Amino acid sequence: MAVGENDDGNSFNFYGVQLGYKLTTSLGEGHYRLIGTFGSKDFLDPAGESNQSRQAFMISCDQELGEILGAWIRFGVQDDDAAVTYEKLYSGGLNVSGKLSGREKDNIGIGYGYLKGGNTGVDKTQVVEGYVRFALNEYVALTLDAQYMDDKYVPDEGTNVDGWVIGARMTVEF
Repeated sequence: MAVGENDDGNSFNFYGVQLGYKLTTSLGEGHYRLIGTFGSKDFLDPAGESNQSRQAFMISCDQELGEILGAWIRFGVQDDDAAVTYEKLYSGGLNVSGKLSGREKDNIGIGYGYLKGGNTGVDKTQVVEGYVRFALNEYVALTLDAQYMDDKYVPDEGTNVDGWVIGARMTVEF
């Protein structure tokens, strides 16, 4: 995919590949994915002197734990030749199906993420998230989301920041 412009003002190419496996067990359906991404050599290095590529790899696992409960985990790593905010990602959470309330296509969930800093001054970020998804009809769903983020910076690199991020998104599936 050709992308118009990154934060450095450069056009770049993005490539991604995903290998997925669906497994059905007595617990329910599970989805296991290996994801690789690559960006062309159009991203500045941390010193802002030369262009580098961006590469990342992620393992993503989602598993039903019966008809009502589900869990997910994600692990990711990104190289840091280019300037990157985070080098490592660890996250997980629980999902509760709307079957519990008689609205099968709805769900609620909670999650936690830990992102370890890259080379731009962020030491680590912790995120706690809660969301609720409402199926409005067969094709359209509305998700309301609240996240609390806590950024810790490398000493002398910035002021620690924390706060809430509230959002809504609408999806259309057909």
